[in-house]
Parts: sequence; C-alpha cells; structure tokens
Amino acid sequence: MNRMISAGVFGLAAILVAPPLCAQSAAPAAEARSVEQVVRDVYDLVSWKDGNTPDWDVVRDVFIPQAIVVLRYPPALQVMSVDEFLLDWLRFEDQLAERGADGFTEKVVSAHTTEFGDIAHVHVVYESSIPDSGRPARPGVDLWSLIRMDGRWKVVSVVNELPREDLPVPDFED
Repeated sequence: MNRMISAGVFGLAAILVAPPLCAQSAAPAAEARSVEQVVRDVYDLVSWKDGNTPDWDVVRDVFIPQAIVVLRYPPALQVMSVDEFLLDWLRFEDQLAERGADGFTEKVVSAHTTEFGDIAHVHVVYESSIPDSGRPARPGVDLWSLIRMDGRWKVVSVVNELPREDLPVPDFED
C-alpha cells in the first residue's frame, strides 16, 4: 500500500533490461505537445490494465538523461536517477503481480502550468489506484520541472509529496 501511494508519478515509472511483453502504444509526437500535455502523458503512460504493462522506453524518452526523481517514502525521501526510477517501477509492477493485481492507474486531478521561455513548471495533484482492489484512490502531489530542447519539452526533475491530515492537498490555482 505504501508503495502504491509513493508511485506518484509517475507516477513515471519503467524499462531497461527487456522490452515489455505487451507494450502500450507510444504517446503522440512530443513536438506537437504542450508542456502540460507532456506531463499528463506520463501519468497515462505509467497506467496499465489487464497485465499490459507500460512501454518504459517511451517513458524514459520524456526525461533528459540527467533528470532526477524524488519520491516520498514515508517518512523518508528517495532521490533517484531516471534509470533507478524506472527500475523502482518494475519492482512495483512485480509486487502488484505477486498480489494478483493486473493494473495500476494514475490520473491527473488538476494541473497548474507556468512557462517562461524554454523552462516550465507543472504542479500536479493526482490520484493513484489499483483497480478492483477495493481500496480508494490515493492523492499525491508532483512538482515537475521541464526544459524545451530541440523543440521538445523534456522532464528535468519531478518531486513528489503525499498529503496527510496535517498536510492537505494544495490548491495551486491561488
């Protein structure tokens, strides 16, 4: 359960060693996507059902090679490279499979984007869930930093925090 909560991002989740058995289709060409759509695509990319796990090479391509991912694992934070993040997602997929789950969903509840030239920040409130688990969706907050390189928005970093009683979900529109 703690792992599901922490899987914020994406979420993003991922990978490396072998191609997935049943990969989902790639996201639209990055050149045509807004900065916010690039981030929303990551949540779609890490969501899967019926055992059809994500195409982690597509997920990896959204990040610059030097990107960092910081996830909340209460009470600590874990700072990871993109490859470490993707490996962490593979472990999470394996844990879900061992429990008989055949899917995972992350969806954006709200997003607030700020762009300035070739840099951008996207503040996201998301919900993650394991379909058919009987557990309610869990909220999380991700802060994304992106840079436009060669006409494409790429993720530089994502930092995750999990709401709790003393730390409610923020309203980024204010």
